[in-house]
Amino acid sequence: MEIEVEMRERIIKVNVENATGEELLNKLSLSPDSVIIIVDGKPIPYKEKIKGKRVKIIRVASGG
Repeated sequence: MEIEVEMRERIIKVNVENATGEELLNKLSLSPDSVIIIVDGKPIPYKEKIKGKRVKIIRVASGG
């Protein structure tokens, strides 16, 4: 299955088959601790299967 992944104002197409958010992040060389995964407008846990065609990945930062 091909999905569109939006990151940093660009869209790439990624082939994944029945993948979790974590598997997608591994494919993109991203850490689950540094991003939020949004599928079809709703945030999902990174262990959940991706059940949509449009994914947005938002980098998060924290500090004190």
